Amino acid sequence: MVRCLIKIAVLCILFSTAFLKMSFSQEYKEYSELYKFSKWSFTAGPVVYDRAKLRPQYGDLTFENRPMLGFNAGILYDFHPERKWSFQTGLLVAKEPIYSVRYKILHNDLYETYPGDLIDEYKSYALCTFSFPFLLRLNLQTGKKAFASFTTGLKVMYFPQGESEYVYSISDKVLSDHREIFGLKLESPENSLQGSFMIGTGFSYLLKKALLKANLIYVMNFQNTISGEYQFANLFTSPDTRGYYDLSGNYLGLVFSVSFKKSKN
Repeated sequence: MVRCLIKIAVLCILFSTAFLKMSFSQEYKEYSELYKFSKWSFTAGPVVYDRAKLRPQYGDLTFENRPMLGFNAGILYDFHPERKWSFQTGLLVAKEPIYSVRYKILHNDLYETYPGDLIDEYKSYALCTFSFPFLLRLNLQTGKKAFASFTTGLKVMYFPQGESEYVYSISDKVLSDHREIFGLKLESPENSLQGSFMIGTGFSYLLKKALLKANLIYVMNFQNTISGEYQFANLFTSPDTRGYYDLSGNYLGLVFSVSFKKSKN
């Protein structure tokens, strides 16, 4: 955990240094229309997490690994929203996924009394995580009330260490038999603080009392958020299957935010 914290700290220092150099070297430019709005913005929107990667050890069985939907919400602070170049930070809250699986086991691998093939699907999410972004923003005016922006930076996420397990079993009362035929055993990294890289582009529009923004972002983590193993076993004809499961936690998000007009007082 100490090594991870050191890496994150070094990255933050390097990013801050690059930001300062770029800020002082760029042309100083302001958009007077944006002075009227708060530096704080409320943000929320849906995200789609990348599929987990499966790495087979042995066996031929596998399962459908689906993309997972999520939702991010939080608050951001823009140090100079009226300038061409600015720096943003804040707090984002998200519910991280663990798995979303669907698999099929043919009837010849099950009890004769089982009604047809087995089709099972299940998904699960972890506890809420808290992230602290450090973002460099380029804001360009494209119309009287419209602006385009480009954002890049780092994000530090607090993800408590934990474990998750999913097991599917079948049984036959006549044979007095019980079998665990599919299982996932997963865990998050021991270090609770994880780093990631963020990049995105957006569009904002001025209204009378609010500044509306829409941003398309991609987040790439420096390490997997969930890792573990999967297994098919105790089937009647198919041999056992075992493999590794890795979820990067990377996601593509469409985030909407709003900044309200400052009070005249």
